[in-house]
Amino acid sequence: MSTGFTVPIVHSPVSPSKAYSYRSKMGLVPSAEFFVFHDDFVGAMTTNVPVGWDATLIDTGATVVADTTAGSLGATGVLLFDSDGATEGATIYGEKSLQLTAGKRFFMEIRFQSELVADSDVQFGLSALTAVTNPEDIWQTDAADVVAFGVLDGDATVTMLADKSNSGSTAELGTRDLVDATWHTLAIGYDGSKLRGYVDGKLALTWAQASTTIPTGVALAPFVGWRNGSAATTEGHLDYVRICIER
Repeated sequence: MSTGFTVPIVHSPVSPSKAYSYRSKMGLVPSAEFFVFHDDFVGAMTTNVPVGWDATLIDTGATVVADTTAGSLGATGVLLFDSDGATEGATIYGEKSLQLTAGKRFFMEIRFQSELVADSDVQFGLSALTAVTNPEDIWQTDAADVVAFGVLDGDATVTMLADKSNSGSTAELGTRDLVDATWHTLAIGYDGSKLRGYVDGKLALTWAQASTTIPTGVALAPFVGWRNGSAATTEGHLDYVRICIER
């Protein structure tokens, strides 16, 4: 018995009018048409760094480890972000080898949950900054080239930042909130022109500022960061990271 496919397996058939529209006609596997990266965090780790990632920016008392606790969180390829102090956390990042290109589609997607959403930072995206002092430096507004999406301490509503060459752009607030201790699929989508943020497949914001604030044509590093707020005992869990870039 054979199996037939009505569309090429390298493309995702998701309708552009439904949830997860940023996946529509994008790559499922690496191909001549698409660069695809997917990390489910089931491989080995060096100290605080998953194999396949370049390094980790980490505060004193913070850790990034494989969560091997049986149950809904652990033992399924999950990273645990933890810290024993307030306003401390960690950011994992890859090589500066990716870029957004005008006219070419891109998305980056993570599945994450934070114990206290309004009392933590959860940020991911692409940044030109790597070897800096603090985990949050990678996504702060003084980063020269960055696109970041997630939540910031003090607000459960998602926020996006995009800046190129310190052009002075400001963060934009989305329309969807994250929930404590709940898995959410967060995504940055770029259709070659417009930059958008998604929560659980649904549109949360469309970047409203000038397209010149989107960091196209520069080498960027993928990153995922978490930092707790005033509470020193909260945790964050990262299930997977997926990136797809049209060649």
